Amino acid sequence: MQILLLLQPEKELVIPFNYNHQLQSAIYAKLREGGGEAFHDSGFGEEHVFKAFVFGALKGAHSKEDSRFRFTGAVRLEVRSPVFEICDTLQRGLETNPTIRLFDTGLTVIDASLANMHFTGGRQLFRTSSPVAVYRREPDGKTTFFAPGDPEFAAYLLSNYENKYRAVTGNEPEPLAIEPLDPQRKIVTRFKETWINGYKGSYALTGSHRALEFVYNAGLGVKNSAGFGMLERL
Repeated sequence: MQILLLLQPEKELVIPFNYNHQLQSAIYAKLREGGGEAFHDSGFGEEHVFKAFVFGALKGAHSKEDSRFRFTGAVRLEVRSPVFEICDTLQRGLETNPTIRLFDTGLTVIDASLANMHFTGGRQLFRTSSPVAVYRREPDGKTTFFAPGDPEFAAYLLSNYENKYRAVTGNEPEPLAIEPLDPQRKIVTRFKETWINGYKGSYALTGSHRALEFVYNAGLGVKNSAGFGMLERL
């Protein structure tokens, strides 16, 4: 399920390149206003906990200067989830208070709509709308990020998908094959006090319609609720 938002800033929207955390916080605020505190506090799963939503970058006419985006006019935001209640709760929160705040700027919702993308099974091509990140926590507490050329990359993507599917649906995951396609471009993003290595490019995913729809709505890789791993169908 997807919720598509058109937002009108109260003034010119000027934000730093690394705005994922502030946008995530704005989404959580709307979920709480819609009565969805548990989606922030608990998530899905036990050993591996997932928040079960993903969001993309803000879209609209803009320029770049001094490590900042300067948007002119309305901006678009898409949030997705494999859990209908998350999108429904977010929409209720926006109906309760149709304004979100991003840094020092208020943005008013001037249009909101729900959508649901359907797929047939088989091989489908996607491109990344936001970077895909894959990492492993080492015994010493350090984090090792993997690149698409690493043999661990696709294996960790698949394991992450399987864990997410079990946690969110309560069922065994549908089979899925994940193939990163060349070229892939490295994107380094600061989230809170952490630098995250992600990659933007294209993927071939092969699976049932349920597997493809789940990945499309949940996101690929880690940190989906921080704005990583959103895919667009080619």
